[in-house]
Amino acid sequence: MTDKILSRKDGAIGHMIFNNPDKLNAISLEMWEGMSTIMADFDSDPDIRVIVVSGAGGVSFIAGADVSKYEEERMGENAQEHYAQTGERGLSAIYNSEKVTIAAIDGWCIGGGISVAVSCDLRYCSSKSKFGQPAMRYGIGYRYKSLSRLVDIIGVPASKDMLLGGLQFTAEEAFAKGLVGRVVAEGEAFDSFIAKTAAQIAGGAPLTAKQVKYTLATILKDPADRDLARCEEMFQTCYASTDYKEGIRAFAEKRKPQFTGA
Repeated sequence: MTDKILSRKDGAIGHMIFNNPDKLNAISLEMWEGMSTIMADFDSDPDIRVIVVSGAGGVSFIAGADVSKYEEERMGENAQEHYAQTGERGLSAIYNSEKVTIAAIDGWCIGGGISVAVSCDLRYCSSKSKFGQPAMRYGIGYRYKSLSRLVDIIGVPASKDMLLGGLQFTAEEAFAKGLVGRVVAEGEAFDSFIAKTAAQIAGGAPLTAKQVKYTLATILKDPADRDLARCEEMFQTCYASTDYKEGIRAFAEKRKPQFTGA
């Protein structure tokens, strides 16, 4: 796998790092492929409970796709469809993961960076971050699934501002529109906030995380596609689990619970 996208595991926390800082972490085809590989590894590891997605270099989260490789990767026979399908597999791997995913946005979040960010459950950014979707500049199209993830979070008007109006959002504007959950000072404060949040999630009840993720995703589906029986089953599983008993005992005993996902 390319060294332009890296992974590491710190206990229950998995890290996926876009590592192309010379190009502000712009994504190439091989990086889209790497996303699927890394996410499959994290998803198959029962010890991993939360995944942090970030960009290397301290300047950019992801500054879109690597335009310098468009001729090579997107303009041959069937190349664009291969590129699009590869990218969607990577985004779907994040969006459909049972693990909690955090986009740690420190700097530029442009184009494909937006697509990656809105595929994550949680999005937090540093105060220097900027957000944009310059699709009109390059004649790029977006499939329904990709745009629906953005609209589900910020709505149609703000999506039009970004995609049609070409507006860039500051960190505070992104927060006001619901694109990020919190704006944190840059530098050590941001790194500390992400580490603390990831650790808190990793120490939480994994069955609850799965149940909440699945049910919230179900709410966003068309009514005909909702599996409400599965939602109820997962709800009941939480209360039948040893984790529920452990959580109640730990609260009564004023100690930190030790959840096992059982």
